[in-house]
Amino acid sequence: MSLSKKTSSVWSHFTVVEGTHFAKCDICKHKYSFKTSVTNLKTHLAKAHWIQMTTIQPVENDQLMDDPPPPSAPTAQSLPSTSTSFSITQAETGSQNTEQPLPNTAQNLPIVRKRKQASITTFVPKKMTFDVQKKIDEGLLKLFTKDFQPFKVVEDEGFKNFVKLLNPAYKLPDRHTISKVHIPALYEKSLNETKELITNESLSGCLTTDCWTSRSNIAFISITYHFIDTQFVLRSVLLGCYEFSESHTGENLRDTIQETLDKWGLNKEKIVLAVSDNANNIKSALSMLQVKSLGCFAHTLNLIVQDALKLQSYLIDKIKCIVTHFRKSSRANHKLNIYQTSNGSNVPKKLLQDISTRWNSTYYMLDRFVELEDAIRATLGLLDNPPQILSANEWKIAKELIQVLRPFEEATKAVSGSKYMTASIIIVIAQGLQNVCEQMAKKNFTIEVINVIKKLQGGMQHRDRWGSIERSKTLVRCTFLDPRFKGITLTNAMQQSTKTEIIELTAAIISESRLFDAQLQEDSNPLPQEVDEDESVVSIWKTIDSRVAQLRPTSTTTSRAIIEVQRYLEDTIINRNCDPLKWWFDNKHNYPYLNQLARKMLCALGTSVPCERVFSKAGLLLSDRRCNLSSKKAEMLLFLNQNT
Repeated sequence: MSLSKKTSSVWSHFTVVEGTHFAKCDICKHKYSFKTSVTNLKTHLAKAHWIQMTTIQPVENDQLMDDPPPPSAPTAQSLPSTSTSFSITQAETGSQNTEQPLPNTAQNLPIVRKRKQASITTFVPKKMTFDVQKKIDEGLLKLFTKDFQPFKVVEDEGFKNFVKLLNPAYKLPDRHTISKVHIPALYEKSLNETKELITNESLSGCLTTDCWTSRSNIAFISITYHFIDTQFVLRSVLLGCYEFSESHTGENLRDTIQETLDKWGLNKEKIVLAVSDNANNIKSALSMLQVKSLGCFAHTLNLIVQDALKLQSYLIDKIKCIVTHFRKSSRANHKLNIYQTSNGSNVPKKLLQDISTRWNSTYYMLDRFVELEDAIRATLGLLDNPPQILSANEWKIAKELIQVLRPFEEATKAVSGSKYMTASIIIVIAQGLQNVCEQMAKKNFTIEVINVIKKLQGGMQHRDRWGSIERSKTLVRCTFLDPRFKGITLTNAMQQSTKTEIIELTAAIISESRLFDAQLQEDSNPLPQEVDEDESVVSIWKTIDSRVAQLRPTSTTTSRAIIEVQRYLEDTIINRNCDPLKWWFDNKHNYPYLNQLARKMLCALGTSVPCERVFSKAGLLLSDRRCNLSSKKAEMLLFLNQNT
């Protein structure tokens, strides 16, 4: 079959293997022969992917409507006789000359007007190639996988007219084709590519999981996997976001997580750390899976701060009442904006309302409220039925609370990233917050704010919340292997014990590496056979073999590991704003074995924020406009959004 005449739509889903008569399926990556026809390829699509193909005949050039040629120039026979003369009157020339005959030459032919160029719309559009059709289809699917547009958008008149103007030859698929053919095919393709990525690039990884209930009262469980690839880039993969209709017991959660790990071929030995919220059921599930687990640091921080803010619940509720009044009353909000504008503000700011489940939203509400203090005081005095205003002491407490909460908000933002490692900074941030609270407790704050600080300190000293952080060996090792901190944040005893553990783990890597190198050496071409130990035998290799034996390294794996770890500790500590993973990539030849341990350990995260972000997107996906979207289709779209 000629590759230059690919007329079948089957080529929208297959790619030719160069130099062969095989084609690889873009969805499942399997190869099939097409020596004489594409029937074999069509059969595969129909049986494996439920896609029916049709053959589209190419349009020949003579089928296109060409613009007819302009009329031919007059021939000599059609010209007037040479005896005939042409004359131009004075009125026609506008000159004073009398009638003058023009020369009888061929240059005096009548002017022939050119035919007007036909509009482009009068031509028959050329058939689109399958490569172009495939490329546009891929761009169209991003409307649904990236922007979460409903499938019905392809049937909207405005969208269809817009696509037709861009490319009249493009055949827009209907919503059923997109939902039942294109999305499942793209999902399977992405699934295979992601599995291949994890198999080839993942040395070990970190697991995060969480549960969520949609506005339709449907429960979901999300599981993400994070690892460092060979280029020392932190990669994040959504393993699945499934509907979870069963009871949220530890056993059911364990079974779901185990099924997901089996589906992706991940064993428990590859899981460095599993991060979840502090609910007892998920902690029990991870314990039954026998993997190292950690409560989400951001969730723990949220509980500590919310408990402390309960001491000022009366003041916070009073501020919320004022904010609610301005947000609901258009007249009050208008007066607030007028005051800001008259005082030089080009863009008036709005008051912010807090969210009960996120403490930092309370901080943002207080910060904006204090920022607009003058505008709020002035506007409330102009209202007929204003809410109860704050006293001078309450304004002072609100300002002091902002100072106390600002370090906690900074810590929350620092640990909420998913594109950089966060486990190595958890201990550093925990110690920093404790030091900040000790310093603020000595300041001349009001007694109400001092009580809040003491409550924060008590929450951080609680064994079940903050105490598990410093007891986590995984967090301690990650901090030790972070070239920004190393052991400076650890106590002397903890630093020495961690150093010993790192040496032992590095020695194990060296031992495995040497064993692997020895096996490769045995499989390679054998060296010349050693000579007989009999001194009477004369050989050209006897002297050199004895010298090589004397020069062979006698150091153990432990001593080699000690040297490498000690060199790492003596190396310069990099700036806090530098990328530690890039540093390890640049120094992988200086620390060939410790580098492997760093790649294995530093993939750990300190929070389950990646799952929270998946649920935020799920909330956008499962909107009122998409109330009929099935859970299975939602799982596919979320998977494609995260992994493509």
